[in-house]
Formats: sequence, structure tokens, C-alpha cells
Amino acid sequence: SYISSWGLDTAAIIFPILFAFHLSLGIFLVGAAPSMFGECSVMDMKEKKSNYINSDDEEDKHSKKKNKAGASTTFTCAISPREGRVLSYLLVFIPGTIHLVMFRQRIFYSYASWDDLYDFIFTATLPYVLHYLLASNGVIDERWRSSLNSLLKSGTSPIESGRTLRGAAVPMTISFLSCISIQQRYLVPACARLSYIINGHDGIMSASLATLLLSLGTIFGYATIWFFGRQNTDGQYLMGEYHEDIFQLLLGLSAVFFGLSCSPPWAALPIPMLLAESLALWVITKQLRYAFLTVFVFFTVCTIIIAYRLTFLTETVEIIPGKQMVLRTFARVSMLATMWLIIIVGLVHRAPGGFGRNLMKKWDVTGVCFAVYGVVLSAMEFSLLRQPMPVYSRDNFEVGRVAVYSASIVYGTGLLTLIITWHLKAQKLIKGGSAVVTSAIAFGKMIAVLIEPNLDNSLSSLFLRWVVASFLLMTICSPYALKPVHVKMSSQLPNNAAIVVVAYCAVILPLIIFASVRLVLEPLIGLLTGHNNTTYYATSPKLSEIVGYSAALWGVSVLSMVNHFLPNGGGEVWKRVSALAFIMGTFVSFSAPAFPGSTPSWDEPSNLFLSVSSLDDASSDVATGGWGLVSAFLAVLLALTGPLELREMKDASGRKDSRQFLRLMIFGLMFGCGLAWFIVMQSMSKDIFIPIFVTTFSSMIMSTIGTVAAVMGYFLETQEFGEVEQIANVWTVVAFPVFFVISSVSLSAHAHPFGIGGWASTYLSVCGLFAGSFCVLVRLRKDKNSTTRGYGNMSCIIAWLCTIIVIYGRYGIAGVGVVGVTTVVGIPVSILGTFICSPILLLLEGEGSRRSKHGYQISSSKSKRRWHGLVLPNLTRRNWIAPLLAGTACVFLTASLYAIFLRGCGLSKFSFLFGTGDVIKNQEDVFSHIFGSQRTTGVGALDDVATMAQKSVVHTKTMIAAARLSGSGIWTAKSIFGPLMHLLGVLATLPSLHHLVKHSWYGKAPLFGKVALVLPLNILSIIIGKGIPTLVAAATVGLIGGAMQLITLMNH
Repeated sequence: SYISSWGLDTAAIIFPILFAFHLSLGIFLVGAAPSMFGECSVMDMKEKKSNYINSDDEEDKHSKKKNKAGASTTFTCAISPREGRVLSYLLVFIPGTIHLVMFRQRIFYSYASWDDLYDFIFTATLPYVLHYLLASNGVIDERWRSSLNSLLKSGTSPIESGRTLRGAAVPMTISFLSCISIQQRYLVPACARLSYIINGHDGIMSASLATLLLSLGTIFGYATIWFFGRQNTDGQYLMGEYHEDIFQLLLGLSAVFFGLSCSPPWAALPIPMLLAESLALWVITKQLRYAFLTVFVFFTVCTIIIAYRLTFLTETVEIIPGKQMVLRTFARVSMLATMWLIIIVGLVHRAPGGFGRNLMKKWDVTGVCFAVYGVVLSAMEFSLLRQPMPVYSRDNFEVGRVAVYSASIVYGTGLLTLIITWHLKAQKLIKGGSAVVTSAIAFGKMIAVLIEPNLDNSLSSLFLRWVVASFLLMTICSPYALKPVHVKMSSQLPNNAAIVVVAYCAVILPLIIFASVRLVLEPLIGLLTGHNNTTYYATSPKLSEIVGYSAALWGVSVLSMVNHFLPNGGGEVWKRVSALAFIMGTFVSFSAPAFPGSTPSWDEPSNLFLSVSSLDDASSDVATGGWGLVSAFLAVLLALTGPLELREMKDASGRKDSRQFLRLMIFGLMFGCGLAWFIVMQSMSKDIFIPIFVTTFSSMIMSTIGTVAAVMGYFLETQEFGEVEQIANVWTVVAFPVFFVISSVSLSAHAHPFGIGGWASTYLSVCGLFAGSFCVLVRLRKDKNSTTRGYGNMSCIIAWLCTIIVIYGRYGIAGVGVVGVTTVVGIPVSILGTFICSPILLLLEGEGSRRSKHGYQISSSKSKRRWHGLVLPNLTRRNWIAPLLAGTACVFLTASLYAIFLRGCGLSKFSFLFGTGDVIKNQEDVFSHIFGSQRTTGVGALDDVATMAQKSVVHTKTMIAAARLSGSGIWTAKSIFGPLMHLLGVLATLPSLHHLVKHSWYGKAPLFGKVALVLPLNILSIIIGKGIPTLVAAATVGLIGGAMQLITLMNH
């Protein structure tokens, strides 16, 4: 969705840059952080010694001499040098690779422009610049830095060890290339635009001259940065008493060339020089008077531009509801707001001390100024959002009216304001109250624009929603500005604290929530639930949904307020009431379609919650699918309040609770059957009665047994876990296959059994959900033994297998013949689903895991002969990722072998399992989903890809995928050559996957020569196995895993 809205060009640039900044931020936060585990291992110590032996450049020789003399014998950093090298390689090389992979068809095209090359240079060099900044400023540990190769280590030695021009040559060259790419791609067009604004049509700057001037400005800028503070070997400035003068001269020359690139009048050349000088003095000295000097220069420039370009324009802008101002006045307001922002930056970036420092900190002048700026910025953005493009603007010829401002920019400024606010709060530069107010203003602005993004809506309604949303958020977050009250749980609250809690929870918060229902909560709930969409039949959310969400919001707000204001205890009644309100509100909001009167009267409902309905007649008044959620939420509520207590209740005499199993069965029926009914109705509501009845019956029995087993597996003591074993064995060995066969008796008439809406996918979804729940609850037990771990592992494998089968049944191997989205960023959904579902295998637990303090071990001979589930004695914390790799590789290989040997072999003869709709039987029928044929597949016209949309791109890609997939199977290919090539690709991936899984499981690395020998086979498999996406995915896993193995072996 991001690529479709941004475009491939923008996504190919944004994604690598986001990756680089995200990884750089992670390295910045923990690059030199101390480890909580103390000293490093022996391997890291040996590696540290070997790193000090090898020298790469002249400047590191001097630094290592000092480090050898004064280095400690222990290493306590969180990231070891070996892991740090991997992070450095990922930061420097992965972003450019991502851009090249996403942009390869464009950049290697014969009609590619220079802009494509500049984008690639920028995304490839920016990560290196970020890494250089991290390494040269001491962010990463010295041992990590010393272990890097010469390319990444050049010019990063500590300042006290001395830095040479020779060492800085590589980073200066790469950063210069990055600056040139940015300059040619973005700055040259900006210079032409600015020259047009200054001089009109006759004074537009040519691209070649702008390139020359910008390059000279960049060169002098580099010289200025290098010359700043440069000292000789005697510790004196290079030019002695003239050093500062030459620095200012270089800075002025750089500013002059940058200013000339915009083609200003010669009389205006002192302005960029003065701006550069004042800005440099402000940054270096951090004195507020130089910030005011920068503001004065900015005021002068903006005043000249406004007077020169906007004086004779008569367009007006509605700045506030009912108040119009001419464009010249609006520009002046924008200038004053920018000047106000510069002053705020000056207050933040200020040297210690100074006039009125303590008084300004006491009254939080910086926070108040920033909140005022947020209000002014929001008002200006709202006015621009409601201002259409002028008639003479070329942008006005698009479809419909176009605003001069975009809602995406509003979201961007809002997020940036939130980040800056909480960063200033964390640095204690502003107080908590100012942070709450500023954050509420920014977030309320985004909510108001989200509710009313259209140009045709009035400005007054936008302002009103913003004010109400901001007050609502201020009320919810205001308790965090209060000072917590620390009292003992047994003692009574002070009067002032009790008054604050009662006034907030019972008066202020309910009134604000009630006042915001109509303007904020109702439209926001409609957007989140799918009511207020762009369809003709869009409706407002029902009263039950609004009440439910409002009660849930009140419960969450009160609970957070009491926990913050009374951290040591107190307010227990308010905590219970707020938790109950949250549960009841969530229950009412999600179960709203089940209540009478919640379904609209038309035949094509657009409500998201109406998909819960299983109605055959749309005119019915009750959406019966929602009653499943009603039953599940009611079961949870009864369990929390006491009538269905799930734990054993012992009386004073110590007698065993005889009614616990009855309560468990009632809870299992209400909760399990409710969820099963909901899932079946979600999936099969459009089917006929018999498949729905049989699948519902089987799913309800499986969900009831699964719920009882999961609850008992969590609450029962280890000595009584035998009851759970019996139920789990019945669920797995008897009930699962029996009810699977029963569900297949009545075949679906509308969908393939394993596709969406099929009985098999629905049945497996229910079973996988409750198997995963059993695994999670058993994993959360305090007392464990081999039996609990074994049954938890077994349920984990079952949940993972059910999920994989449902994914491949819904989306297939390549998405051919599937209605809806089949690829994300060019990758089939089934492959992405395999990677996303693979973390389920991380729930597997081995016998090497740390046992709890009260662990109970069965030691009788009878228990030793009994089956304990899937026990993994060799699974430890060191090889926890091995099951994930092995499972993913097995799925890809199995799907590839299925595409080669089984796809198209005519499985319709097994109609009791696979339905009357046959799988593809020959090469001609492969394209039936594309060309709309129903002669053999039985797929209706609505399931044809060609009838889904009039988009030729989707049609073409699907046809290519179908053609490639048809040439890879022995039953669908025209010749045996294609299947043999793909089979050879499968065999080529096996050695690398074998080495990777074996290395991850046993921890013993294979020989370097073996890994290097079989690694190119994965590239061969990717080339010859393009017809099967899972084969390409398996080869990619083997290639990346083998490359990481090579890096690890090279480091050793």
C-alpha cells in the first residue's frame, strides 16, 4: 500500500534511508553501552588481541600504542567486536542493495536518466556517512572500531591520537559524492525555482552554472569544516592569530557561492555571508544574541521577498473562521512563526548560564513558547488545507479541486512535533505540563485532519474538532503532569489526593468524554471500524459501539491515572471499576452487530462489523455471527467476576473442589464455541447450510476441548498434569483426524476446501488458534517439567502447521487464480506469510531451559515409559533459532516439490477431501484463472483475475506467474526440460540449507571450503528456478545464511 501511494521511485529511496537511520539510531543508543552480563567471553578477548596485532593505516598505529598501554583487561560493552562488524556491514551495504533490488529494472534501462544514477549514489553513500559519524565521534566501542576493515575505519581514530588528511581522504571523497548527488538531484531544481521567484522568467539560473556554483560552495564548505579548530603538532592553530580570520573568509566564500547559485542581485550578496556568519557563531558559542542576529537576517530576507513578489497579489486566505487576510499578510505571519521557531531553538541550544536562565527554567518559557508555536502552526496548516489552488496554477487542472497543502504534510509535522516534544522532555529542557499540552495539540491536529481531510468541509468544523480533540487528549494525559503520591496500601489516602482522584475520575474525565462524543469519538470510531468510508451507503456507528468505546476509553484513562498518581497502592476500587469498564466497553463495542437494530436496511452493507453476520437474508434484524463474540466476552467476564472461577476453590476444611471441571466445561462451551462460531461465520457465511452446519459442529467440539485443555494446562499443578495429558491426547490423536473427516463429508459449493471460505481452511484455523493458545498458556506456567514442555512443543508444531496450510491454501504458491492481493513489494503473500508465521516456532522449549524454582520432576518408572509429547532435550538458548530455520526451509522445499511433482496431477478423483473443483490438470488449463475459463476448474467469473479489475499490469504479472509456474511442473509443462531444471534447483539448495540448519542446531561451524563451494549453487537455483517462488525463497535463505556463515568463519 505504501508503494502504491508513494510510487516505486519514492519507495526505492525512502525504504533504504529509513533502514539506515533506524539502524544508525540503534547503534547510537547501544554502540558503547555497558553490558549487563559483565565481562566478555574468552573468544572476544582473543579476538580483541588479534585486532590489536593487525594495523590498517598510519593513524591507527598511534592510537593502538596508547590503547595497549592503558586498555583494561576486561571488555564490558553490550556489543562485541564480532557482532559490531556485522552491524557495520549491514548499515553500510544493505541500503544500497535494497535500492538496487527495488530499482534494478529502472536503473539498468536504456532510457534511464542521470537522476536515477544520482538517487543510487545518494542511497549508497549516505549510510557510509552515517557510519563515519558514529565511528569518528566515539559512539561505538574502540575495540569494535579497531576490528573494522580499512574502508570503514579510515579517518575514525580518536582525536587525541591524531587524525591525518590521508586517513580522512576516503570519507571526504564518499561524502563529497553524496553531496554532489543531492546537489544534482534536488538542489539544482531548487535553485532554478528560487531564481524564478527572485528574478521572474528572465533570470532563471541555468543548470550548468548552478552546478558549478554549488560545487564550489560545497568544496569551500568542506574546507571550512576541516579548517575549524585545526591545530598543528605543537597544539597551536595552523594560522596563528589569523586562524579565525581565514575561517571566516572560507565560510563567507562558501556562503557567497551558495547564494550566487540562486541568482540574486549583486547588492544582496552580503545577506548570505551575514546569515552564514551569524549561524556559525550561534552554533559555536550557543549564545542567544547570535540567535537573534540570525532571526534579524532571516527577517530582512523574507521582508524583501514578500515586498518584491507578493505586494500586488489580491488573493486572500481564511486564517481563522470568518477572518480573511491577503496573501502578503499571511506570508508575514509565516515569517514571524519561523522567527519564533528560531528563537525556540536558541532557547534549547543555549550555553550554560546566561541572563534569566533560572527564571526561564522555573516558568518553563521554552515549553510555553513551543506550545504557542504548535497552536500557530496548526492554525496556518488548517487554513492552507481549506485553501484551493489558484486558477492560474497548473496543479488546479487535476481531477477535482486541489488544496495548496497536503494532509500527509500535516501528519509529518505532527509526528515531528511529538518526537521533538518528548525528546525535550527526556532531556529535561521542558516540563511535563508543557509536553502534555504540546503533544495534545499536535495529536489533536492529526485527528481533526483524519476526520475531515476533504477540501469542501468548512474551516470552523475543522477548528472545532481540533480544539475538542486537543482538550480530550490533554485530559487523558494530564495526570502524568501530577506529582505521584507515595502511600502504603494499608494507610488512608490524604484528603487532597482523594479529592484529585474523585474529581478526575468521576467529574472531569466523564464530562470531557461526553462532550467529545459527537465531534471526535463518533467519526473517529466510524473511520476505525469502516463506517465512514467513501461509499454511497456509508453510515455512522451505532449507539452501542459509541457507548462501548467511550466506556473502554474511560476505563483505560482511569486505570493509567491511578497507577501513575498512586504508584505504591491505593484507589483499588477505582482500579477494579476501570478494569471492569474497559472489559465491558470492549465487549459491547465488538459485539454491537449482535444487538437488534444494528444492521442497516439496504442489501449491500459497508460496515466492517457486518462481516460478522452470517445472514442469508440481508433484511434480517440480527447479525447472528456477532453472538459468538457475545458468548466469548460473557465467558471472560464471568471468569473474572467469580461465577466461573477457573482455579480450584478450596474451602476451610480443605476438601477438593468437585465443581471445577463443571465450571471449566461451561467456560469452554461459552468461550470456545463462541470463537468457533465467529470464525466459521466470518469464513463460510455465504455457503449453503450443510457445509456450515458440519464445519461448525466439528469446530465447536475441537474449540471446547482445546479451551478446557489450555485452561487446565495453565492452572493445574504439575502433579495433576496427567489430566491435561489425557485431554490433549484425545484432542490430537482422536478428535482432530475424526472431525476433519467428518467436516469433509459435506463439501462446500462456493470455495475450494483449502481456500478462503473452505471447510478445511476454516477447520484448521480454529484448531490452529486453540493449539497455539494451549502452547502459550503452558509456556507461561511457573512449574514445568519435561511433560509440560513436550505437550507445549507438540501444540506449537500443530499451530504452526495449521497456519502454514491455511496460508498456502488461501494464496497458493504464486498467487495464480487468487482473488485479492497476492503480492507485497513483488513478493508472493504465501512467502511473506511463511516468514511472518515462523516466529511461532520460537515458542518451542527445550530441556536445557532454566527451570523454575518450584519445578516438579516426574521420576517414577511408569512415567518414564509414558509418552511426554515432543521433548527437545538439545534445544537451548544458543540454538533457539534452529527450529525456525529448519521449519521455513522445509516449507519452501515441500512447496517446491509439490509444484514440480503434484500440481496438476488431477486430484479431483479424491473429491471427499479436495472438493468437486479440480486442481489444474493440464498445461492449457493453467491459464483458466487469467482468461476466464470455467471448463475444468469450476471457478466462477467473479474469481477470474481478468474480471477483478481493468488493470493491465496486474493481468500481465499474473499471466507471467502462471506461465512460469506451468513450465515447472511435470503435469503442466509442455516439455520435461522445465521440471528437470527446477528439480535441479531444489537439489542445488539442499547443501547450503543443510549446513545452515546443522550449524544453527549443533553450533559447530562447517569448513570454510564447504560453505564457499556450495554457496554459488544458490545463485544457480535462483536463476533457473524463477518459475517457483518458494524455490527462489529457499535459495535466498541459503544464500544469505551461507554468506553470514562465511563472514563468521572469516572473523574466526
